Amino acid sequence: MIEKKQLTVRLPLRVFDYLTQRAESEQKTLNDIMVDITEQHMMWHEGEKLIKEIGMIRERTQRMSGVQPDSTDDIRSLRDGER
Repeated sequence: MIEKKQLTVRLPLRVFDYLTQRAESEQKTLNDIMVDITEQHMMWHEGEKLIKEIGMIRERTQRMSGVQPDSTDDIRSLRDGER
């Protein structure tokens, strides 16, 4: 079973109304909606960190080996059976 913690949160009324309406429309509890939104944000944030990490790897590779030529034309000619 997943370990859980209890938390009291004070929300602006418009945020509370949004969450309540979403919970009703999705037939979920307010807690479920808040967990869903938090988990979605966490996944988005992890994805953002991964994109930054990929960018740093690309920059490091470019510094080490220079800019590689575009292979699009070669791939297309191979796909078309020209080689």
